[in-house]
Amino acid sequence: MRVVINQDENNNEVEIVINCKVIDDNIVKIIEKLREEENIITGVKDSKVHIIKPENVLYFESVDKRTFIYTKKEVYESNLRLYEIEDKFSAYHFFRASKSTIINISKISVINTVIGGRVEVLLENKEKLIVSRQYVPILKAKLDY
Repeated sequence: MRVVINQDENNNEVEIVINCKVIDDNIVKIIEKLREEENIITGVKDSKVHIIKPENVLYFESVDKRTFIYTKKEVYESNLRLYEIEDKFSAYHFFRASKSTIINISKISVINTVIGGRVEVLLENKEKLIVSRQYVPILKAKLDY
């Protein structure tokens, strides 16, 4: 792989062009990584707006028409609805786990099957969340199990 950077003072926008023979897994990963940088989310805590990188999010939850962003140490409130978050981050490691929860798959440590076809996941911060049975096939497909 060769990287070429052309600096031009007249450019107002950064443009990235990938020339390749075939779009393989490596190219897809590069594209995802580039898009990751532009996909940030803002959350409010203590009347301050915080910029949060998607890779730091454990999960999103909607409670009483309010959306919360959970990281390892903090909880923020978002003005986005879950369906907007799902659209924005669906290309990444996030999936809908229930009507009120979107989980970052890369933050799951343990997966347990529980009664009724549901799944319990243990996150990196030792918090347990339930995946509704209607969303279990999506989790299995994303994890190839």
